[in-house]
Amino acid sequence: MGKGSLRYPASAIAGGRFNNAVVRGAIVEAATNLADTAPVPLDGAIAALSGRAKVEPKASMQALGRLGGGVMNKTEGAYADHLMALQSMGSVLWFRFEGLKLRLADKTFYTPDFAVIVASGAMEFHEVKGHMTDDAAVKIKTAARQYPFVFKLVRKGKGGVWDIREV
Repeated sequence: MGKGSLRYPASAIAGGRFNNAVVRGAIVEAATNLADTAPVPLDGAIAALSGRAKVEPKASMQALGRLGGGVMNKTEGAYADHLMALQSMGSVLWFRFEGLKLRLADKTFYTPDFAVIVASGAMEFHEVKGHMTDDAAVKIKTAARQYPFVFKLVRKGKGGVWDIREV
């Protein structure tokens, strides 16, 4: 018996009944379902894995179980470590993950991955991307046109070197 299993005395299961549930009927129904040879419909996730469902290109690039706001992915976490190293050397005075939200238009906002104050006192916004979607590209370019800050696109290059380009 496994951990958390319940043991009931034989007197508790009398005449095929356990409390109000008819055990025998449940067993017969389960056996009938197992004997049925009709195909069982696949749910969306299994269908996608088997190639039977059409998967949107954007969805195929995104991680399963998207992270909520304020939670770093692995690349963002590695870049935060990089910023901490720069902070200990004095090149970065302050930084914060998803610290500010910029309004681009009505009901349209852009939240940069990192707000950074560099040693000169200038505010920069760093966007860490593994893959740039059209929506993200438009938002960062629009924000760069509307706000008087430096916007940088950060990608992890070969050999773990950070490729940082101004937008």
